[in-house]
Amino acid sequence: MPMNRLLYPLIFTFILLLRGVGYCQPADAVYANSQTNDNPNAGISSSSVTNPQNALTNTISNTTDASFKKPNSKFTTLKATALSTVTGSASAWIQLAFVSSPTDVAVPANTTVYVKSTTTAAGLLGLVGGAGLTFTAYASNTGNASPVALAGTPKIYYTADGNIYFAVKPTSNFKSIRITLAAGAVLGDGSVDIFYAFYGPNQSNDTNPFPFSIADCGLPNVTSTAFSGITVGSVAIVNPGNSIDTDVSTGSAYNSVGANIAGHMIQTFHFNGNSNSGDAVRVVFSKGSALANIDVGKAVTIQAYSGGNSVGKLRLLSSLLDADLLGLLTTGNTAITSYFAPKDDSNAPVIFDRVILDFDLGLLGISLNGNGLNVFDVRRVPDAPTTSDVTACTNVGTINLAATTIQNSIAGIGNFTYTWYNAVRQGTLLGTLVGQIPFVATGLTTVGTKQYYVDITKSGCTVPSGRTRVTVNTVNPPIVPPIALVP
Repeated sequence: MPMNRLLYPLIFTFILLLRGVGYCQPADAVYANSQTNDNPNAGISSSSVTNPQNALTNTISNTTDASFKKPNSKFTTLKATALSTVTGSASAWIQLAFVSSPTDVAVPANTTVYVKSTTTAAGLLGLVGGAGLTFTAYASNTGNASPVALAGTPKIYYTADGNIYFAVKPTSNFKSIRITLAAGAVLGDGSVDIFYAFYGPNQSNDTNPFPFSIADCGLPNVTSTAFSGITVGSVAIVNPGNSIDTDVSTGSAYNSVGANIAGHMIQTFHFNGNSNSGDAVRVVFSKGSALANIDVGKAVTIQAYSGGNSVGKLRLLSSLLDADLLGLLTTGNTAITSYFAPKDDSNAPVIFDRVILDFDLGLLGISLNGNGLNVFDVRRVPDAPTTSDVTACTNVGTINLAATTIQNSIAGIGNFTYTWYNAVRQGTLLGTLVGQIPFVATGLTTVGTKQYYVDITKSGCTVPSGRTRVTVNTVNPPIVPPIALVP
């Protein structure tokens, strides 16, 4: 029997899935342990550095808010204001050192330092003229002697708590990182909060602030955005961290303003560890308000990656949907759930540590002038279980239904929960079984066919796989011919 990957829309409810929210820096993380700062300004321009010692804390979260949306309570604030073009410039900086004295050994070259800040700081990175934010590495623990080149502009990673990490990678040995907010000769006014800075001395993955703890429940811990090929108008992925915050009523919004009919909006979802063999990715999304009756799924691709290399086959989002869901995607803004199981050309599962959604405006061939796509939740789940059709007899009326997953052989996962339903979407719960215990279908006393659906959930997790269909063909028992007695 052909297997059916069952893709179903999610009814909007507010749920908090605490397990899988992974804010877990490496156990041996090294935090900045000293600081210097200054706030030079000219004329009536102003600048300040408030609570500089707070940037030395390594407290990851000082809040009991279960949604992780409140920022840390301790931070340093940099402010710089130039009131007009004739009042002079202003700047505020803090220099965070990872060594205690000038004679201490420097941090090795190409070590990535992560600096936690607020989302608004992302718009100030590298700006010139107004209030702009820059990062500089130094071979000294104080002062501006011996600056060290960086490996490009710092990358930005968004987190579920509404903040960001700047990833700063010096190309030579260094001892400190200076963060400068400057308001230039033209009108500028800026404010930036800095929570802390750290690096992992044994890090093996420099594209994720939390690469050291495998989260089998599969929630990405950071996400990043990129844009390419945009020639007219402006584009933005608004609130990217909302797509990984466990709240399925909020999401990242892919917006385009102006006459954009080409270019790409790209969002990468970084997991804090490799997938297990047989993992899939669940994506909950909807068409945005700017696309009236257009199938946005035909313009969105999903690709798995391991490090910087793509793995498995590229898929169109619409190719992961059945006919009913394609209809919903075209005619309404209903949230739709799709499942993507990264596999190679031989249909074997691949190992991945991130997935990329690429929204290609050129494939739509229209100008959005608004929101084109909403992404509410992205996470790893088990691939849908495998089953086979069965035949039952009316005189028996029952039959055992079985489902399996290749992940049962993976150490440390524990038993999966198998949940059986009578419908492809929502439907009535028929039974929940822990482990590969057959589900007993009853009431099969009439000739005909009946469908059952099963999904699986990893032990300790809450989000299930896609559903797989099992068809039961119920038939009359065979007629037994009379026995001829031979004298």
